[in-house]
Amino acid sequence: MQAEQAYKLKVKSNYTVWRRVFLFIICGLFFFWSFQQIIAQNTITFDSAIRETINGWEISLVVDFFYLFTVLGDKAGVITIMILAILVIWWKTKDYVAMGVLVSGVIVVNELNKWLKDFTGRERPMTGPGAESLSFPSGHAMVGLFFYGLLLYLLLLYTKARGRRLLILVSGITFILLLGSSRIFLNYHYPSDVFAGYAAGYICLLFGVLAYEGLQYFLTKKSA
Repeated sequence: MQAEQAYKLKVKSNYTVWRRVFLFIICGLFFFWSFQQIIAQNTITFDSAIRETINGWEISLVVDFFYLFTVLGDKAGVITIMILAILVIWWKTKDYVAMGVLVSGVIVVNELNKWLKDFTGRERPMTGPGAESLSFPSGHAMVGLFFYGLLLYLLLLYTKARGRRLLILVSGITFILLLGSSRIFLNYHYPSDVFAGYAAGYICLLFGVLAYEGLQYFLTKKSA
């Protein structure tokens, strides 16, 4: 029985590693391709196609719906949720490694996003309030996927019930997708900004998860 359980854990561990490697390669290739297109100032075909598709959807109720998600991805929204998350983590688990990776990770990823925007220099598709900063890659997608993705990872880690885990997973992924979609719908970003932001955000998330797991392993081994 123990041998069978150990085998299942090993298979699951190998699957997790290969899944991470596969997604890392896919995200890395897409981000590199889109980055090159922006630097070369090439037109990305799917940007126009997607923007034409959603053009005319500016119904008040729909706009308000997407605006809610874009607020949760703003600096103030992320900071507020992060403070609440840290308080809950401290209260429930005292997981100081998670708290440290969350805070330091958001700071590093946000600064990386600013650097990428300054380096590429892509203007936003809109003008006026909200268009003060540059466009590529989307900070909501990049920082949002890292931050909310790491929260999702921690929630799944802390949750044992399979049905509850599935509900958390589906809800978390849906929320992150709506977060990025809101930036396209409200015309703050080109679709390629958001897709590249997701790609870069996942790569950062992977490093954040590896940092968390590595630190936890080190501390566990040290205390043993």
